Amino acid sequence: MSRKFFCIFSFILFALFTYWQLNDLDQYGTQWWQGWVLTYGCTSLLCLASAFVAFPRWVFITGAVLAIAHAFLRFTAIQFEETILFNYDNPAGNETGGLLIVCIWLITLAFWKKKLPKEH
Repeated sequence: MSRKFFCIFSFILFALFTYWQLNDLDQYGTQWWQGWVLTYGCTSLLCLASAFVAFPRWVFITGAVLAIAHAFLRFTAIQFEETILFNYDNPAGNETGGLLIVCIWLITLAFWKKKLPKEH
């Protein structure tokens, strides 16, 4: 499978993540649901654009560093005495996991080797 295919696939996946974040205000009562929409939406658009444009590596690394920094912040809010994942009263576990997925994918895109053009 090609890099372009995976970029388009990840665009669709992160677009779905963006859509699913729209329910956070009602489901979790969080007032920062727009931040999750922005996080996943920007990742989705970056994936789509990178299917067609070769961005410098620092673009992906910057996004990954921001995601991992925020993941560490959300990790500190996890209530470990409660169920961590899929718990409406303890959303920091799901949020940390989502940010780790963003980070891992952006690092993958940053270091994905592109095919060199064939010499004639």
